[in-house]
Parts: sequence; structure tokens; C-alpha cells
Amino acid sequence: MQRPLPLPAVLAAVHFPDPHSPGMAGLAFYLARRGAQVTVAPSHAEHDRELLRRLHRTGALQRPPGPDSTTSLLWGGDNAALQEIVDLATGRGLPTVSHSRAVELLAATVPTVVAVAGSHSTTTAAAALTCALTVRDPGWILNASPHADAPGYDGSGEVLVVDLCPDSALHEAGPPNWQHRALGAGLHPAVTLVTAVEEAPPAFLTRQEALDQVEALARRSQTVVVWSGQPGCAELLERLRRAPGPRVVTVGRGEDSDVAVLGLLWSGEDHHLTIRAGGEQSTVAVPVVGKTAALAVAAAFAAGWALGLSVADLADGLGAFPGVERSLTRLGTVAGVTVMESRAQHPEEIAADLGGARMLTEGALVVVYEPVGHLRTAALADRIVGALAAADHTVLLPVRSTRAGSARPGDGIEALLHADSANALVVPVPGPCQMGADTLAVSLAHRGDLILTVGPDAAHRIGPRLLAALDRPRPAE
Repeated sequence: MQRPLPLPAVLAAVHFPDPHSPGMAGLAFYLARRGAQVTVAPSHAEHDRELLRRLHRTGALQRPPGPDSTTSLLWGGDNAALQEIVDLATGRGLPTVSHSRAVELLAATVPTVVAVAGSHSTTTAAAALTCALTVRDPGWILNASPHADAPGYDGSGEVLVVDLCPDSALHEAGPPNWQHRALGAGLHPAVTLVTAVEEAPPAFLTRQEALDQVEALARRSQTVVVWSGQPGCAELLERLRRAPGPRVVTVGRGEDSDVAVLGLLWSGEDHHLTIRAGGEQSTVAVPVVGKTAALAVAAAFAAGWALGLSVADLADGLGAFPGVERSLTRLGTVAGVTVMESRAQHPEEIAADLGGARMLTEGALVVVYEPVGHLRTAALADRIVGALAAADHTVLLPVRSTRAGSARPGDGIEALLHADSANALVVPVPGPCQMGADTLAVSLAHRGDLILTVGPDAAHRIGPRLLAALDRPRPAE
């Protein structure tokens, strides 16, 4: 078995001003497990403490970067950390490394890299892939953790799974003189799994831009696995067939796919997937809700098969897949109302998770939605509102943005409210006599209904408040 090369010197002692930014926790866990000296900025916020405790158990320390011992700072994209980064980088001559650059440097130390890329829907596929490859003891750098696991792990050092989710590869803000890197620039994966190719601001402003960048990554790969049922992926397949390039493996629900999904059955608790690859057939049960999530697991199966694993080993590994944190995760049921959470951001992801939530209730669906980024929200407003139309009520939280002064605070919300079918959206009005978002959402829900929070930050933090509000006495229904 090939062993990994030593860590690059620039990543030997790293400081994370904001380990909570997309993808940064995965890097922090992975680097700590690989033996790097990892420090993180202290935080007094309650919702940050669990992640910091978990990092501490891997050896990471909560303290400022040492003047003589830190080799670089990992940029996390949060504007609150910007001044600290600028001051440290300028005053101490420390290099600032982006998520995408750090992944490239680490990938160069590992014999086999498996990349999961696309404009959206990479999270479940990447997490499932870590289980599918269990027999190879993979390491991983993910954007979201499998349930009860860490988003970063070193494994045996032979195989590394990386999630090239656009949210971790490119943030809406950057330090001075920031140079945008193309998707997976510098990576030469053994296998690249492509989940979707379409517009996804700010990473991909148009489908054409997405196609160009994903094709470039695919052509740097030995094998590319493509989900054939997605329109952008179908166009990518046409491009790849026009000129010699990587080996192409298709996965889809059609009989003509190299890896075919022959059956997809929801039992009420999990999905039973029947998959055929290389003339062999297997059925695996996975605890994910919604067809999109189940098909993402099938795509992970295809990527493992393309890497050379047997159908039996892949089925055994995926049989232990526990699902993904915050991907239609149940937080609790109080007064007959269930509260769940979703990390969806792209309209296609939002639509998929709302469809999955509908499978879990016969009552009404109340969504508490946190838009992400003024640029993304304004560009995709009509599609976002179209996805949210599957809810009976939607309560809008403020737009989460890391770029100070890039837009007026209401720009993203205004785009949503001016979109077609926006009449079902409700915006809480701040003030001492007004309902907060949690109280408003609870007022719209009744026994047997489901409240789903959707978004990365405030939507995550509001979950416990929803349960507390449900526990307070309400007028008899």
C-alpha cells in the first residue's frame, strides 16, 4: 500500500479564524488527524462550542496563531474574521491559503484522489462515498459530516475523498488581492463524480461557465462518473464524447447506463436501492429521505465501482451509511409538531428536500428559510420561490452574506418578494411588539404539521428555539 507524502510546509501549523465557514471544519479535522498543528480562533457563541470541543479532541487548540509557530492562515470567507486575517497576514508575513488551494496541496500528498463536483447536490454523494469505500479505509475532506462522524478524517492515507462543493470552493468575500481559482484547479483525480452542472452563483454565474469548469476538471481525471439524468450533465457527456479524454462512466435510471438504478423503493424509514454494475446486481437500504438523496447514494456506488471496488464491497459499505448531518434531520416533536432541518441552498436542493419532507407528514409543511448571499438570491429568486411553493407557509430569515457593503441589506429579500408566486412568503417585522421568526413559524403550525428549517446558519440556530416555542402554552386549537 502506498503511503501519503509529508504535509506541505505551509500546512504544517495552520490557524483557522473561522472553522465554521463551509468546508473549513473538514480541513481542520483532516489536518489535525494528519499531524498538523491546528489552532482555531476562540468563540463564545453557544452554537459554536460543540464543533470546537470536537476539534479539541483531535488536538486542535483554541488560541491565536503563534508569532513563531504558525505557517499559514486558512481563509474561511466570514467577514467577521477579515480584519484579523489582514492584520496577521500583513504584520507577520503569514501566507493566506484558501479552501480550494489547501485541498489541492493535500491531494498532491495522497496516491488516489476521488473528487465529488457539481453546481449542487455534492454533499450526500460525497458522504455516502466515504462509506462505499470502507474496504479501502479512505480519508475525506467534506462539507458536511456523515451522522455521528467528523467532516474530516485521515484514513489509511491511500485514498482521499474531497467534496468540491461550490460553497466551500468560493465564498462571496475574499481577502485583498484574492485570486479566484477555477473548480479543482491543480487536482488530477483518479475518479471525479459529477452530480449536476448548471448556474450556481457566485461560483458559476451561467451554465456555460459551469460546463467549462467541470469539463476542465473531468479532463484532468482518469475516470469521470456522470449522473446522466441531469440536463447539464447530459450536455457535459456530449462534450466529453467529442474528443478523446478520460474514461466515462454513466449512472442513471436508464437500462443503458453503465451503472443502472433498477429499483427505488421508499419503505417509510429508508430507501431500498437496486443497482446493477458490470453485470452484477445488488440491493442496499439507506436511511435517506427523498429520491434525490437516494440517487446521490447510487452515484456514490458508481464512483466506487469506477475506482475498482466490487459490487459486494460497495453494498456492504453503503449498508452502514448513516445519512448526513442536517440533511432532513429530525430535531424533535413537541405538541404534535415535528421540527426538522435541511442544509439546502441551491433551488434544486431546496425542491428535493421539501419533496422529501412532504413524504414525512400528512399535515401542513411550514418552512423557515434562510437565503444565502445577495448575488445568489437575486440571480435565482424565481427558482427559489418556485421551490418554496411546495410549502404551505414560508417564513423568510435575513439573507446570510459574508460580503460587507456588497449590496443593500434587503436586496436578496426584495428579489424573492418580487418573484412570481411570492405571496406565500412571510417576512417577520422586527420590533418589541412583533413576532420573531420562531414564534411566527410556530403560530402557523398545528398538530400533525412539520416545520422545516432550510439554510446554513441562522436556520440551524433557530431549531432549538422552535422546539422551545412549541413547548409554551398556546391557544386551544
